[in-house]
Amino acid sequence: MEQQDMIGTAEVSMIEPEVVTQIRTLAGLGWGTRRIADEVGVCRKAVKRYLRGPSADEQVRPQARCLDAPGEALARQLFVEVAEGNAVVVKDLLAEKGYVVSERTVQRVVSSVRREQRAADVATARFETGPGEQMQIDFGEKRVRIAGVVVVVHMMAAVLGYSRRIFVKAFLVERAEDWRDGIASAFRHFGGVTRMLLVDNTHTVSGYGARRRHERPRPS
Repeated sequence: MEQQDMIGTAEVSMIEPEVVTQIRTLAGLGWGTRRIADEVGVCRKAVKRYLRGPSADEQVRPQARCLDAPGEALARQLFVEVAEGNAVVVKDLLAEKGYVVSERTVQRVVSSVRREQRAADVATARFETGPGEQMQIDFGEKRVRIAGVVVVVHMMAAVLGYSRRIFVKAFLVERAEDWRDGIASAFRHFGGVTRMLLVDNTHTVSGYGARRRHERPRPS
């Protein structure tokens, strides 16, 4: 039994009588259902239905435009994993599985997935700056074992906002002079000074606010 027959709420396409006649004529010539479907431009499921059911002068009206729970789950899976967010592709892939539905039905089913993807894209959007405009500074910690002793190493990371080039330097403590030393080392590494520094709020940075401008050659 075809999968579509087990889905009472699935949508059934409406085909013109001339097309139905052509389907049955080609079937009488020994053509297979897949070849007929490609020839007349309808899905294979519709070809099978008209070969065993309605007469040429009878049209099958669409039923409720919806999918059952397994069909909706499949549509969402195809939307994310195969169709790359294209509802038309999902519609065609569903037809191959026996689910004949409209593009609007697919869009309704995957609307929640689309909203989640857009929210994720906004949350991970990169903040763009011009060349030499900004360098971002932050400290992190990592516990390492040196000569059998566990030591907390403070890692200063500097990232250029435009090129995303990165510089990292390790310190045993995190003091104001270590911040200044790390920033100076990053500027030497990049070969210039940015117009702005963006650093994490910290009381150890004396003389460096969250943003500080410099008029120097800009690294790219």
